Parts: sequence; C-alpha cells; structure tokens
Amino acid sequence: MFQYMNPLAINGSFGTLENVYWGLPIVIYPFLSGLLAGSFVVGALYHLFHIEKLKPVSQLSLIASFAMLLLAAMAPLADALQPQRAIWELYFRDHFPYSPLGMFIIIWTLFVIAFLFELYYLFREHNIKRSQEDKGIRGKVSKFLTLGNMDLSPKSISKDHKALWIISILGIILSIIFHGYVGFLFGAIKARALWSDPVIPPMFIASAVVSGIAFVGLLYVVGFPLFSNKNKVEPDTLDVLNKSLVYAIFADLFFDLIEWLYSVRGYNSKAVYDNWHAVYSFAGHGPLWFNYHVLQIGLGLIIPAFLFLVFKRIRRSLIWTLILDFIVTVGVFEMRFDTVIGAQLPVKIGQGLVNLHIPFLGYDGYLTGIGLFAMGILLIFIFGYFLGWEHDPEELSIKQEQKYRFEWDGTEEGQKK
Repeated sequence: MFQYMNPLAINGSFGTLENVYWGLPIVIYPFLSGLLAGSFVVGALYHLFHIEKLKPVSQLSLIASFAMLLLAAMAPLADALQPQRAIWELYFRDHFPYSPLGMFIIIWTLFVIAFLFELYYLFREHNIKRSQEDKGIRGKVSKFLTLGNMDLSPKSISKDHKALWIISILGIILSIIFHGYVGFLFGAIKARALWSDPVIPPMFIASAVVSGIAFVGLLYVVGFPLFSNKNKVEPDTLDVLNKSLVYAIFADLFFDLIEWLYSVRGYNSKAVYDNWHAVYSFAGHGPLWFNYHVLQIGLGLIIPAFLFLVFKRIRRSLIWTLILDFIVTVGVFEMRFDTVIGAQLPVKIGQGLVNLHIPFLGYDGYLTGIGLFAMGILLIFIFGYFLGWEHDPEELSIKQEQKYRFEWDGTEEGQKK
C-alpha cells in the first residue's frame, strides 16, 4: 500500500496517515480496456473501409480485443476485497443501472454480446472448413461454433459480410463509449484536483487507439506466424499499421499538449497547478517526472512517431516494429499509471506527497499485475488456437486478377480496354 507520513506536524510528531486506495489493479484496468478498444478499431477498419493490407490482422486484432474485454473485468475484481459479490452487486442491487459502475456493467455486457456475434460471423467460414478437415478437438470445437449453419454459398457469405459491417460500426461506438466512460469516471471525481479535468475522456480514447495499434503490431510480429505455417508477416501490412500508429500518436500528443498547457500555465485552479508541479515537474523534483516526461511522452510517443514517420525501412521492419511497438505500449501504461496514481499522491490533509511503495505480494502488488498480464496472453493464444486460421497471401492478388479480368475480342479497342 502507498502510505504518507506528514513530517511537518506540530512538535515533530507524525500526522495523519493517508493511503493510495486505487492501486496497481486500477492502473491495469484502464490499460486493458484501452487495449481492447484500440484493437477493435484496427479490426473494424478492414470491415468498414476494406483496407486489404489490414486483412491479415483483422481477425487477430478481434481475438486480442475479445481476450482483453474478458480480462478487463478481472482487474477491478482483483482490487475488490470481496470479488465473489461482484455479480450480485453489479446486476441485482437497487442502484443498478444508475450508479457509475452500474452503467459500466451495461456497456460491458453489450460489448460482450456484440463481440460474440462479431466472432461468429468472422470465423464461420473458417470454422466450417476446419470442422470438415480436422477430426480432432479443434474440428469438434469449430463445428460447435458454426451453430449448425454449414452454408458456404456466396449468398450466405455475403450476409456474413453485411453483418460484420453493421457490427463493426456498433462495436466502434461501444469501444469509444466503453473507454471514454473510464475517462469520464476519473474526470467526474472532484475530490482529486488532477482528475477533475475535461480532457481526460478524449485523452484516454486517443491513447487507447495508440496502445491498440501497437499491441496488434506486437501480436502480428510475434503471434501471427504461430497460428499456421502459411501465416507470414507482410511488410506492407506493417507499413499501414505503423502509419496508422503515427496518426494516432499525433492525436494523443495533441490532448497531452492541451492538458500540459491547462495544468502548467496556470489556466486551471491553484490546486491543479500546485499538484501538477509537485507530482510531474522535473524542476520541482516530482516523483513521477521521469515517468511522465521520459517514459510517457518522450520514449512512448515522440521518438516512435519520429522514427516511423521519417524512415520507411523502419516502418516495414519486423525488429523495429517489435521494439518500437513495445516501447509505445509501455508508454501508454505509464500514462495510465501517471494518471491513476499521480492524482492520489497529493495529500488531502497536511503537506507533502504520499510515499510510493508497491509491494510484491498482495491484491495491489506486482504479482497481481503479472498474473493479469499472463492471463491476457494465455487467453489470446487459447482463442487463437481454436479460432486460428491460415492466411493465404496470394488470395488478394487472385481477387485483383478476377476483378480486372476481361475477354479480348481481338480488336485494338479491346486491347486498350
């Protein structure tokens, strides 16, 4: 637990003991929800705008997003002292659906339902083919996931594509609401000066897209070839992903700049100004100045954006994508840490800041965080094993050839055509 002892109390005795009540699991919760929202946006881009170079990651991103959706609900439960009461408290108490968490559980439940439909239509064709070819456990699971619909006619597949288009629009709206609502919860808390900021919801959404694109890039380089020997990482897909990441980083930096000007230049209240300088200012030796200026802004946003924007070879490189996407993901995690923990460091009674100390054991310790991330990786590869697919890089060229195919009638006009 983070604790604070006031050394300036009268007669040199220690004053009021203050704690950081929202610890590491609450930091991980908005980070995971950001990964799911951003990953879903990447997958939806292909279905909405038919960006063919994103097709290899369209299914991968939705698998990762669904795993993060299930895991995001586990983080607050890890922080709760009685997690076994979660279903009763969130669904059946009289404050449902009027409390903030009651509204959250409505959005989360709708998102789960939308995801189940999305995954069904997205993998139905693959599940039918695997159920016919594989007689093992994967084939049996695939046959169950078809729900008895074994129709592979062009009309049926066209219906699947239309359903995916509609669900993608709905999913993007839910992902923005889902993660924006996390920012709204923090921004609505007036008791903490650094949380009472109207920029927090859009800043959370922008950083969620950043983390989602970087996370999909990591999984594409590391996990995509594991699903099948036919799955190869395409430099063109990396190029599109990293360009999209640069645009998302610019949006994130825009909101960071607004927050910086809003807090540092004294456009806000004296409490916000004093707290920001006490926690984040390197001139004032704030405890989180390195996290904020170096890890979150410098290494997490500016340097990757510069390298991806200027150097095309880096955008198309597997090693550089792996390194920079990992740095970006860590930078977004630092943003969540700086926001959640930083606002709780200024004490409400007395002077000074809470002394940072995160235990290794305990419900708010490092071991809990390691366990949550390990569960996320495990869920991704379990879903990937049963929903995995073989991507054929020649499929796009075949479609393009069919699109531009014509029968030459021997005339000069037909040859030009």
